[in-house]
Amino acid sequence: MHTRMQIRNRVNFGKITDLNLLPNLIYVQKKSFDWFLQSEVKDPTKRLNQGLEAVFRESFPIESPNNDMVMEYGHYVLGEPKRDPQECKDTDSSYAVPLKAVIRLIIKDTGEIREQVVYMGDLPVMTDHGTFIINGAERVVVSQLHRSPGIFFSYDQVRDTFSARVIPYRGSWLEFEMDNKGILVAKIDRKKKFPATLLVKAMGMGTNEEVLRLFYGSSKMKIAGANPKDLKRLIGRRTIADIINMETGEVMLDAGSKINEDNISILREMKVKDVDVIEFPKGKDNPVLINCLEKDGVNDYEDAVKKFHTIMRPGEPSTIENAEAELKRLFFSPKTFDLGIVGRYKINSKFEFNNPKDFAKAEDRVLRKQDIIETVRYLVMLMSEAENYYPDDIDHLGNRRIRSVGELIANQLKLGFSRVERVIKERMTVQEPEQQTPQLLISIKPITAVINEFFGSSQLSQFMDQTNPLAELTHKRRLNALGPGGLSRDRAGFEVRDVHYSHYGRMCPIETPEGPNIGLILSMSSFARVNDYGFIETPYRLVKNGKVQKQVEYLTADKEEYHYMAQSNSTVDEKGEFTSKLISTRHRGDFPFRSPSEIQYMDLAPLQVVSVSTALIPFLEHDDANRALMGSNMQRQAVPLLTEEAPFVGTGMEARAAYDAGVCIVAKKDGVVSKVDATGVWIKEDQSKEIVHYPLIKFKKTNQGTCFNQKPNVSMLHTTTGGKVSKVSKERIEVTSPNGEKETHELLLSDEVQFHSVVKEGQELGVGAPVAGQIIKGEKYGDFGQILQKGTVLANGPSTDAGYLALGRNVLVAFMPWEGYNFEDAILISERIIKDDVFSSIHIEEFEIQARETKLGQEQITRDIPNLSDKAFRDLDESGVIRIGAEVKPGDILVGMVTPKGETDLTPEYKLLHSIFGEKAKEVRDSSLRMPNGFEGTVIDIKRYSRETGDELAAGVEEMVKVYVARKRKLLVGDKMAGRHGNKGVVARVMAQEDMPYMEDGTPVDIVLNPLGVPSRMNLGQIFETQLGFAAKKLGINFETPVFDGASEGDVHDFCKKAGLPENSKFQLYDGRTGEKFINQVFCGYIYMLKLAHLVDDKIHARSTGPYSLVTQQPLGGKAQFGGQRLGEMEVWALEAYGASHTLQELLTIKSDDMLGRARIYEAIVKGIHSIKPGIPESFNVLVQELRGLALDIIIKDSEGLEVDISDYEDEFSKNKKKIKFETIENV
Repeated sequence: MHTRMQIRNRVNFGKITDLNLLPNLIYVQKKSFDWFLQSEVKDPTKRLNQGLEAVFRESFPIESPNNDMVMEYGHYVLGEPKRDPQECKDTDSSYAVPLKAVIRLIIKDTGEIREQVVYMGDLPVMTDHGTFIINGAERVVVSQLHRSPGIFFSYDQVRDTFSARVIPYRGSWLEFEMDNKGILVAKIDRKKKFPATLLVKAMGMGTNEEVLRLFYGSSKMKIAGANPKDLKRLIGRRTIADIINMETGEVMLDAGSKINEDNISILREMKVKDVDVIEFPKGKDNPVLINCLEKDGVNDYEDAVKKFHTIMRPGEPSTIENAEAELKRLFFSPKTFDLGIVGRYKINSKFEFNNPKDFAKAEDRVLRKQDIIETVRYLVMLMSEAENYYPDDIDHLGNRRIRSVGELIANQLKLGFSRVERVIKERMTVQEPEQQTPQLLISIKPITAVINEFFGSSQLSQFMDQTNPLAELTHKRRLNALGPGGLSRDRAGFEVRDVHYSHYGRMCPIETPEGPNIGLILSMSSFARVNDYGFIETPYRLVKNGKVQKQVEYLTADKEEYHYMAQSNSTVDEKGEFTSKLISTRHRGDFPFRSPSEIQYMDLAPLQVVSVSTALIPFLEHDDANRALMGSNMQRQAVPLLTEEAPFVGTGMEARAAYDAGVCIVAKKDGVVSKVDATGVWIKEDQSKEIVHYPLIKFKKTNQGTCFNQKPNVSMLHTTTGGKVSKVSKERIEVTSPNGEKETHELLLSDEVQFHSVVKEGQELGVGAPVAGQIIKGEKYGDFGQILQKGTVLANGPSTDAGYLALGRNVLVAFMPWEGYNFEDAILISERIIKDDVFSSIHIEEFEIQARETKLGQEQITRDIPNLSDKAFRDLDESGVIRIGAEVKPGDILVGMVTPKGETDLTPEYKLLHSIFGEKAKEVRDSSLRMPNGFEGTVIDIKRYSRETGDELAAGVEEMVKVYVARKRKLLVGDKMAGRHGNKGVVARVMAQEDMPYMEDGTPVDIVLNPLGVPSRMNLGQIFETQLGFAAKKLGINFETPVFDGASEGDVHDFCKKAGLPENSKFQLYDGRTGEKFINQVFCGYIYMLKLAHLVDDKIHARSTGPYSLVTQQPLGGKAQFGGQRLGEMEVWALEAYGASHTLQELLTIKSDDMLGRARIYEAIVKGIHSIKPGIPESFNVLVQELRGLALDIIIKDSEGLEVDISDYEDEFSKNKKKIKFETIENV
C-alpha cells in the first residue's frame, strides 16, 4: 500500500501564456447573482437601484383606484436558509432564503401610516459553486445571448434599401423603412404605418422648411446679377424653403421643389436676389424626404399630432390633448417604454460621434425627441451614401448582449409583481380602509408561482451536467441564444450561427454542439468576462508609442472596432518594443500589416481565443476545427474513473479548471496537516493555532449517476497499520504490519514536496505513529504533517489527480491495423486494462419509495410481506429495508411495503380474527420497491425520512426511503472511448495480454488504433501527443504545451532523443500470437484516452414478449419501456422487394397487433402445429373507428354479403374461417 501517488515534475513549453491573469471561471454566475441580491450591503436602505431592489422600486408605490390610500416600499430583508445545500439534496427540498419586505400603507385622509414586515415568499439562492438546488436537484441558470436594446440600421440586399429599428427593453418597437413607392415610412409595433416626416412634425417641427433644415445643409445661390453659367448650375437644385410672392402672398415654389428654367425667369421677374437650396451629401439629389413631405399632407405641429392620433386610434376623437397623451404613452412614458440602461448606452455611443453635445450625458431611459430625429438623420445619410455612416451588423457582439442569472430572475419577478399590483388594487377597493394592512392586501402567490415556473420549467434553467468537473464548469459558462426572447431553432439562419470576427477572445469558435443547435449554444472564451451592461469583454495589453505596457485593459467588441490589435505572438524585446517594422494586426474582419506606432493594443495570450474545454486539448494548433469541436465536446462526457491519472501531456489549464470547478477541497489559510483519514483533513492554522476540520464528500450520486468522491491529497506521513520499520532510504520508508502487509511511504514526491525520515530500521511503531517530517527549501522540520499554504489542494474530487483535472488514463498505443478488429474507428484493447481496472468507473443509482395515506388506510413499510419465500427477505432488516453492503440483482426487494386492498363486508369469523390479530389479518397487496431490470450492484447508503421523526415531507406522504446502489463498471466491448482530438471509437475486442503486439523489450501495448483514422480526419495533434507522451513516461515528467504556444516539432524530437526514443517514434513490434516481427515499424507512444458516458450496458436491449400500446396494440419502443424494434415503412419496402410475403405477413400481424394470432401462435409453438392463419390486425379496427369519426360508416360484410360485427368476428373467424369481402366502389 502507498500513502499516495507520487507527484510528477512538470515541463511547460509556454512562452507567452500567463494563467495568473485568468479570471475566476464561474465569476459570470456569481457576479450576476450578487448584482441581483446585493446581500453584501450591510445597510439595506443603501442598496443600489438594481436587481431585486429595482423590481421593488418599480412596482411601488401603489395607489388605490379612488386615490384614498397608497402603499410604499421601504427595503427588503433576507433570512437564513433552513438547510445547508447537502441536506437540501438529501431531502428533495430547495436551497432558498425567506424574502421579507418592509411595506407601509398610508391612509391619505387621516395621514395614518401602517408599517409591517411582509413575507414575500422563499427565494432560491446560489450555492458557492454557482448552482441552485431546486427540489433536491442541482440546476444551472444558463446565460442568454440576445439582441441588445438600442437603435439598429440594416441594409436589405434583395430590396436594395436601408431601414432603422428602435428596439426597447420593454415597450413598442419603432421602425423606419422604404415602402414600394420610395417613401420613408415609420411603423409602430409592425402594424401602424405612416410617413416618417409625420412623426418628425409631431415632435414639434411643424413646417416642411423646418424638417428639411433639420436634416440637410443649405447654401444661398444668387439670381439677381448672376451670369448665365451660374444660373445654369441652379437648374435641378431644390429649394429648402417656400418661395412666396410678397405682393400677393402666393407660394411660388414649395420647399423641396426642383428649380427649372421657367422658375428662374419668374424669380428674376419678381426681383428675388438669391435663393436657399438644399446641399445633399456628396451633391447627389435624394428626394426620399421630399416625397415623404408630399405624402404626409400636414404643415403644422397641431395637424401632425392629430393625424398621428387618428392613425393610431381610429374612431376616437382627435383633440390635441388626446393626441399628445398618446404620443407620450408610446415613447416618452417610463411606465410603458423602457430602453433600459443598455439601450440608452447603445444609443449614446451610436450618435455621440456625430452629435456629442446631445448624447454625451443623456441618462433618460425613455426615448427623447432628439433620438428619433437623429435616427431619421442617420438613415437619410445612409441612403445618401455619406461618409462614416455604415449599417449595423446584427451578428456583431457589439449588438448582442448577455442576460445572466440575476437579470433573468429580475425579469421574472417583474411579471410576478405586476400581477401582485393588480390584486392589491382590487383588494383596496373591496375592503374597508380601517381593516386594511399591508399583510392583508398583498398576495404572494403570483411571486412564488413565477419563481417556481422559472427555476422548474424555463428553457434557461437546466438540470446541471455533472458527468465530470469539466462538464459542470462548461455548463456554468455556457451561452444560449435560444429561450424566451431569443432565437428559435427553426428560424435561425446560417449567419447567426456562423463564427464572427467579433467573437475573437469573447466566444469560443470551436466549442458548440454538432446537431440542430450548432452556433446557437456557445461557450465563453477563457479570459472573457461580462461587463455591467451585459457585453462580453476580453483583455488586451496596452501599446503606447509602439511600446507594450504591462497595463491590461478589457474591451468590448464595439470599442475594439476602432483599433489595430497586434497578435500575442508578435516578437517583443526586453524593453517592450516590437522587433519587426511591420506587424500583422487585426482590424475589424481584416488582417492588415501596420507599423508599431499605429498599434494600440496587443493580445494577452493565444489561449484567450478558445474556451476552457478547448484549451485542454494539447497541440490544438495541429487539429482540424471539426475534430477539435468533437474533442472539446467529448471531454465533457468522460466518466470519472476509479483511479485518476493526470495526462502526461497537458496544456497547463488542468489545475485551473479543476480548482475553479469547485470539486477539490482547498486550504482557506496557511497551516500544517495534523490529521488525515478517508473522511476528512484536519489543519492546524498558523495564525489562530486552531485545528480546522475539512470534511470530505464520499460516494455521492451526481445528476448523471456518476460517483462524486473526494480523496485526501496531503500527507501526514504516519503509519495506518503500525508494525516494524523494515526499510529506510532517501526515497521511501517501508513498514511491515503485524500481519505481514507492507506499507510504503514515498519521501520525494516532487521537487517542491519532500520529506525526511524520523524513524530507524527495526523500530516498532504504533498505529498512527509519524514516520517523516517535511523538508522546505533544504531545511528539515519536525515529525508532523505537510506544511501548507492558503490555496493548496487538500483533497481531490472526481476526475482530479493532485489538483489537476484527470478525465482519463495514459495508455500505451500502437497505430496499426489488426485483423480488421479496428476497422472503421473500432478499438482493440488489452485484457490488462480490464484486470487492472484502468478504465473502471463507479456508477450510483437512487431508488425511492414513499408510503402514503390512502383512502383504504396507510401504506406500511414492513418486512411482513405476504406470499414470499424466506430467500426474498434474507437481506432485509426487521423494518423491511435492505441492509447496507447487500449485493442486489434485478427483482430483489430493496424496501418491503404493503398497501391495503379494498375490503368487502367481513363475516363474523373474520371480524373476530381482526380483533385478535389486528392489521395482519387485513387484506394487503405487495407494493415493495424492487431492483428494476438491467440493474445490479451493492447497496451503499440508505436514507429514511418520516413524519414521526419531524421530517418535512410532501402532502400525503407519511414515510420515504431512498436506497443508493453502486455498481463498478469495467470496460466492455461496445463502450465508447475517445482521445482529446475528436478521435472516437467503440471497443470491438478485448484481447488476452499475451496475444497483443509487443515491443522489443517484451512490453505488450494496451490499445491498438487504426492509422487510417488520422490522415482524412486531419487531427495530427494526437500524433504529437503520442510521441511526447512516450518521452514523458520514460523521463518520469509531465509536459504542458499551451494551445498555439506549445511545443514545436523540434521540441518533441529533442525530448524523444533525451528519453532514448527514436525521433519518429516508430518501433519494431512483434505479433503476440506467433512471436513474428511485423513487416513494417509501427508508430507507438502514450496517448490520453477517455471512457465516455455512452456505456453499452445502458444501451444494449432485447425484447421477448413485452408491453403493447393500448390503442393500436402494437409493441412499445425503447429500452425504458422494454420495447421492440420497429418494422417501419422502409423495412416493409425491402421485404416487398424480395417478395417475402409470408415473412412480411407474420411481422405485420401475429408479431405485432393481431391479438388473437398472438395468443394462438404460443399455443401452436407449444403443440408443434405449424400452420398459422393470421387474423385481423388491431390497427384495422383503429382505422375503421377513425373513419367513423369522420362520419364515414364502414360496414364489413362476409362472402355471402351479410354484415359482420368485427368485435364478435374474431371468435367466428377461428371457428368458421370466414373471409371478409370489401364492396367495390361502384356497389357502394
